[in-house]
Amino acid sequence: MQKTLYRLESDHLLRGFCMTAFFLAALLSSPADAANCTIRQGAVVKQLAFQIPSSFTVPRDAPIGTVIYESAPITNSAQDTLSFTCTAAFRWGLVNSVGGIPPAATKVDMPIGNTGLAWGLVYKREEPGMTAEQLAAISLASSKAAGPYTFLGTSFSLRIKKIGPVAPGAAVEAGLLGYANINNEFNAFIVRTSTKASVTAQSCKTPDVIVQMGDRNRVGQFKGVGTSLAPVNFSINLNGCPSGISKVSYLLKPNTQILDAAQSVVALDAESVAKGVGLQVLNQNGEPAVLNEKVAFSEYDKAGGNFSIPLKAAYRQTAPVVGAGTANSSLTFVMSYE
Repeated sequence: MQKTLYRLESDHLLRGFCMTAFFLAALLSSPADAANCTIRQGAVVKQLAFQIPSSFTVPRDAPIGTVIYESAPITNSAQDTLSFTCTAAFRWGLVNSVGGIPPAATKVDMPIGNTGLAWGLVYKREEPGMTAEQLAAISLASSKAAGPYTFLGTSFSLRIKKIGPVAPGAAVEAGLLGYANINNEFNAFIVRTSTKASVTAQSCKTPDVIVQMGDRNRVGQFKGVGTSLAPVNFSINLNGCPSGISKVSYLLKPNTQILDAAQSVVALDAESVAKGVGLQVLNQNGEPAVLNEKVAFSEYDKAGGNFSIPLKAAYRQTAPVVGAGTANSSLTFVMSYE
């Protein structure tokens, strides 16, 4: 009975006076690579030519391991099915033609040069109860039992995954990606793409924000240490957000010393003249804003568009004596897109 994929064994001709050569061969190759697999007569190596889109988009800060594309499956029909027999345990797996061998922890992700992307092959036997699996690099693949195998009814999909920071100008070039190989003896499939796909990191446009605190703030308006003047509303605008981003977070990073972490009060900058005053940053509810930590923007819609993150700022007395003068400070907002 044919199985749905592979098998192998040592060459019994290497006996008697050939024993020295046999032991040498055994020392130079692993058991799963030493056997003989035979392709069914008349079978041909099939090309898995995947039609991929001309561009991929990936959220700029998507986690490592994010799948950014998976193709429709290509299924083997009876007319072009490759069958083979192995006489002992063997391996089958991917040979990467566009990059190196992946580490053992990510053995199914074939690096695409230095793009920060990887390709992989997902296969599934079209039978009830069968689940999809990813093919590992052949050098890291598990061994299979000896016997006859066929790829009849097995579907294959191409998967593109983020494995590191996506390099500027990254692309998946048209042409050969690699091979699905049987035991380092012959190729079962040629894996290729028919078109080039450029990769774009998705993000929103976030213009700089200048908050006009006004020119009517008076020293006499403060009522003692820990009191604040009327807050001024401002917003961080997120413009032109593309669809496909599922989560947006922001981080407020003070560019000056934090004077009161509990109340989110930061110091004025070195050029300021005013004394005994800091700048308090508040959320839209008038509560101290979170500083130096990522905060998820709950009102973001993954359909994309334009959004605003509402905040407030207020001068706050930090010392018993307040001196008049210019009072400026700044924060950097760091956006994350997943």
